[in-house]
Amino acid sequence: MLRGAGLAGLLALLGAQAQAQAQTGIQGNWSFAWLGASDNYSGILEVGAPVNNAAYAGRLTIRPAKGGTVYEDAQITVAGNEVRIECSNPTSADRNTSDWSPDRFYVTLKGNRMEGYSLDAVGRRGSSIVFTRQ
Repeated sequence: MLRGAGLAGLLALLGAQAQAQAQTGIQGNWSFAWLGASDNYSGILEVGAPVNNAAYAGRLTIRPAKGGTVYEDAQITVAGNEVRIECSNPTSADRNTSDWSPDRFYVTLKGNRMEGYSLDAVGRRGSSIVFTRQ
């Protein structure tokens, strides 16, 4: 009986390790191309240390095609292969951000790529965003 309990414990441990490895797989830098609601954008998503077992702290650097650079803090939540990126605190040294609504992205993780759409805090939906691991 002890042997079966040991095997069950080992399987549980291996499952937990696999889940942890999958979650840490999101960490690092991701470049993106984004067809937004009011412009086209490119930039970098930096995914840092875990905040808890399913969320990470990050920073988004956005370069609108119309010029300038905007920075947003980001919280990245992972549930399986579904990833939600919720931004806050938009700032910029070279453009007015008073009309910049914090962004949210809903993407699916597939290897070194995340793909989905954006929806900002005032409900404007972008048609497509693709993140690629650097």
